[in-house]
Amino acid sequence: MNLFRRISATGAMAVAAGAVALSSTGPAFAQPGDASARGVVVDLSAAVAGVPVITADAVIGSAVAPAGGGTDTDTALAITIPGALGVTASGTVVEVTATRGPTASSANAEIADLALAVLGTPVIDAEAITAAVACPQTGPQTADTTFVGLELFGEPIELLPNTPGVTAGTAVVVPGLVGATLNATLTNVETVTADDAVAIAVQATLRLTGTVVGGPLLDVPVGTVILAEARCERPLGPSPTPTVTPTQPTPTPTQPTGAPTQPTASPDPILPVTGNDSTRLWWLFGMGAAMVAVGGGGMLILRRNRTALDV
Repeated sequence: MNLFRRISATGAMAVAAGAVALSSTGPAFAQPGDASARGVVVDLSAAVAGVPVITADAVIGSAVAPAGGGTDTDTALAITIPGALGVTASGTVVEVTATRGPTASSANAEIADLALAVLGTPVIDAEAITAAVACPQTGPQTADTTFVGLELFGEPIELLPNTPGVTAGTAVVVPGLVGATLNATLTNVETVTADDAVAIAVQATLRLTGTVVGGPLLDVPVGTVILAEARCERPLGPSPTPTVTPTQPTPTPTQPTGAPTQPTASPDPILPVTGNDSTRLWWLFGMGAAMVAVGGGGMLILRRNRTALDV
């Protein structure tokens, strides 16, 4: 019974381990030849004393290169954020495109006449924003971004790739907060590696600070806004042609011209026991020992019987 119980417990542990393994599947990673682009991505949320003051969640313009190859495109999309609280936006996502080909992948995004306001205050304005990447099968990847008329809180700015960016703040009106300030940091990304390329024209990180009436100073993360993003992965190269090594012919050994002379064998001496197998010797030794033991035993029994008769 205990044996069956142990087998059952072992099976249960195996089933549990399999379930854990199946439930811990890792996240999907980018694959060779992938490409994607997004126009405007808004992810903002903030509350003061438990009351929401900012809410906006939207992706306007998205393209993903088909798995089997080809191009995905989205064009002429109005920039609006339905259901947003404390956030307004306008402009046009002119185009987002992502292409997967046998020898290259690429993506690009373009925005025109953007105006983004938070809590009634203009935050980001631009006449044109673009991002483009290219990933050829051979040669270097490229990532490029451009801006025309880019402004932060109404002031013209210049963004340099892969730097801390530009940070600024402005006073805003928020119910329940004294001295409320909306802070924004804008950065620009242009990165390439041996296998991929990423271009993000504008990535904005927003924070809200202020003092609760009769309470502490608040520093509330508001979220992020992405404007014109493009990504691609280098396609795999063709498989190299295997090198075939020619088979060398096996040389034929030279046969002797005459018959070899056979040596004259000396006759073996005749021995009492033929053969060289030691197993036979041990067998004979064992049989002899057994016979000695049987004989000795028989004699001992006869002696005991005779002694008993004499008595």
